[in-house]
Amino acid sequence: MTRVAKMIHFPTTRLTELVARGGGITREQAVEEAKKSVEDLRGLALEAIENAICAIEAVAYSAKRNRLDSAGMKEILIKADHLVTITATFGLDTLERIVKSLCDVTDGLLTLGSNDAAPIVVHVQAMRLLAPGSAPLDAEQSQQVLFELTKVRAHFHFTPLSVGAQAECGPPGIAK
Repeated sequence: MTRVAKMIHFPTTRLTELVARGGGITREQAVEEAKKSVEDLRGLALEAIENAICAIEAVAYSAKRNRLDSAGMKEILIKADHLVTITATFGLDTLERIVKSLCDVTDGLLTLGSNDAAPIVVHVQAMRLLAPGSAPLDAEQSQQVLFELTKVRAHFHFTPLSVGAQAECGPPGIAK
């Protein structure tokens, strides 16, 4: 079977003409204006973070006999995933790492078919400790919280799913 090359015609539109023209500001100016625009949204973001943490707490603390059903865990995973994006956007690095760890643990428990709520509740409590508006912790205390959460993840043999500057080495998923 032979392949026949086809020519595709892209019609000229006003949008393509506008994109092809040079802009009125430099890249650096555009980046600075974008940063300022994002920073202007910080108040709304902090409110969204608080609402997301409250929603995650509601699901986590609804556990009966230290057990969460898979629907509750999936809901936590979805809300935590959104929270990772917001915390990363606004430079809340420690909270971001806690939420990523929550995602790792919740996904690992779902993968194993476990409905143990305790590791999730511990992460939710850590999120509350480091949430914007909570009593501030110093760097050493924050690192200790992260270290303890790493021990929780290690207890269940979960490895980080996230890839980024803060992610640990190793393949995602469940460690063997």
